[in-house]
Parts: sequence; C-alpha cells; structure tokens
Amino acid sequence: MATDAPEEEVQEVEEAEGEKKPVSFWLKLAAIAGLVLLVIIAQFALIIYVFAPSDGSEIDPEDESILNGEDLEETNLKEMKFVDPFNCTNSLASQGQSIHVTFKLCVDVPENLSEQFTEAKKNRLNRIEEAVVTIIRNAGAEELNDPYLSTIKRQIKEEINKILNQSFVTSVIIGGWRKTEQ
Repeated sequence: MATDAPEEEVQEVEEAEGEKKPVSFWLKLAAIAGLVLLVIIAQFALIIYVFAPSDGSEIDPEDESILNGEDLEETNLKEMKFVDPFNCTNSLASQGQSIHVTFKLCVDVPENLSEQFTEAKKNRLNRIEEAVVTIIRNAGAEELNDPYLSTIKRQIKEEINKILNQSFVTSVIIGGWRKTEQ
C-alpha cells in the first residue's frame, strides 16, 4: 500500500499537467485576441485623430502673425528671368517625328524673397535647367499643344521649388514659345 500512494500522486500530477495545456492554449488565445483588439482600438483612435475635422478655434483669422500684415493678392511679385532661350527636342510626343521647342522662361517670385531666390538660383542653376529640359522632353502631345501650357508650367514651378527646397516660385511665365515638328 505504501507503493500505491506515490503512483496516485504521479497520476494526479500528470492529470494536472494535462489540464494545464488546454488552459495555457486558451490563455494564449485570449492574450493574442487582447493584443489584436488593442491594436484595432489604437488604429481607430489614430484615424479619428488624423481625419477628424478641427474645431477652428486654434486659428484666429484676425491674427496678424499668420499673414504678416499682407494678403497674398497684395504681395508684390518680381519677375525673374532665366538664361537665354531653352532649346529642347521631344521625340516622345508623336511617333516618328521629333518636336523641337524653343522658349524663354521667367518666374514670379515675391519681392521680399527675390534676393534669396537669386542666390539660390545661382547655386542650383544647372539642376533647374536640367529639370526644365527633362519636363519638356517628357511632355506628351496634349501638353505641348495646350495653348496655356498649364501642365508644363505647373511641373516647372513644382520642380524649381523642390530643387531650391523652398516655395519661391508663385507662377511660371513662358514666352516666345516656338514648336516645330521635324
């Protein structure tokens, strides 16, 4: 009988260990479900924070520091010229033909930023010229035939501002536009 007691204890321990496995499975499942629920709640809170409309009380429209006493319409613009006419050849716009484009480029810059723009333009002039030529070379037939050249002007403005790392250019002026198909 003395030997029967230890066997019963061993069986009870084995049964206890056998019961722990399903409990640990359910415990792990609950932990994973809890983590997933926590992540979903965090994402929902982030979406609400990012996309919720602001109440508008943070910005005072009468605050002079926002516009520094100037309206964008009242800002004096200075016309800044680039090098002599750009000469580009585009062979992508129409198949089997090359289109030669010649034009003069000027940009409008706020007068208070004109000196900074001139200095920045000197340091990055070759990159700006390369970007402008690349835009013309990659332009499609619709863009080259647009009477206002709005897409090309927008792309040039964006590229110049990106190259200079500041929003100097407010508008682009293209003069002397000549397009000849060869």
